[in-house]
Amino acid sequence: MAVLDRNSVTSTCLHHIDIGAKSSTEFPADLNNRELEVYLETLLREIGEKEQKRSFLFPLQDTEFKKIALTIAKSSDLQKDNIGSFLADRLLAVEVKTSQKYSHLSKKDDTHVKIGSFLQFTYTEKGCLRYLGVKVEHQVILDQVDFKKKAGLGLTDKIYKAVSVEYSPDGTPGDIYIYDSKSKLTRYWWADFLEVQEKNTDTFNTQKASQEIISKLATLKKNFPQDHTILRNATVAAFKQKGTMDYSLFLDKSIRSYESDNKEFKKAKDALIQKLEDLPAKKGFDTLFVLVPEAVPFRKTTYKLNNDMFLTIKDGTENLDQKVWAEITKDGRELLVIETSEARNFKRKERVA
Repeated sequence: MAVLDRNSVTSTCLHHIDIGAKSSTEFPADLNNRELEVYLETLLREIGEKEQKRSFLFPLQDTEFKKIALTIAKSSDLQKDNIGSFLADRLLAVEVKTSQKYSHLSKKDDTHVKIGSFLQFTYTEKGCLRYLGVKVEHQVILDQVDFKKKAGLGLTDKIYKAVSVEYSPDGTPGDIYIYDSKSKLTRYWWADFLEVQEKNTDTFNTQKASQEIISKLATLKKNFPQDHTILRNATVAAFKQKGTMDYSLFLDKSIRSYESDNKEFKKAKDALIQKLEDLPAKKGFDTLFVLVPEAVPFRKTTYKLNNDMFLTIKDGTENLDQKVWAEITKDGRELLVIETSEARNFKRKERVA
């Protein structure tokens, strides 16, 4: 999603959603209000530049949001037939139900629904219609004048959930993307409110992403075999964990922050990072999903040491460089050192050179 240009906006509406009072109240979304304009531009820029998103599809059967998406295609006006208010009321009903369902849990739990504002836009991008809906949670602040707690839109560290629908030139709703400021998508937002379906399963994402990354890493094997081994092992380890895969964060931790002993590696790493950044769009996997460790197709890697011996290492071994490493003796012999509790099975020699 490109950064939303105010001049491309065709309609907008703003509702405050209060689950405690069970009310949805519409407020004027005056884009000529400079402070509101700056806030919206900042928020929409953050969402537009956010790399963590997931693709969804409309189900085959008609749902409320699917019907609204088709209606928007005809009018491009959220005010017509109270389309925007209908979605705001629907969101309120879903959040009230969700809040009641998880009322026994702590308010700090991710399932607890916060009071907030629901911003909706229709706009054009490259001549095509787009819809964007953003629920921003209100934050509690201490007023600097009377020092009383007040709720409102936070200027920093915004907490939000968003959905964008991209329409084809003929007005058919197509690609749907879900964004979330948290590391894990909020289920009630996409499953209950929007009633959309995940385009890719977690199993597909885990398998496809790990395979494509390992394939790109293989280009390092000829000129940078040591770096290839380390990065390949770190990648498999990252995908065999339980939890959420944030692809951008993975690149930061496992690739961008990696430092090689080979001074020639930097140029190769820069080229590699560019290829890895392009993978999700080119290969069709999401940048935010729940890992399925058993879907990672890599198990063991075998290295030929000489004509008589091979070394097999379980992929994803933690701290591999602390367990296996190479050394060169003073007389020029190349050694492979393996830390093991089974050393007693082999003849012991004292290192003399």
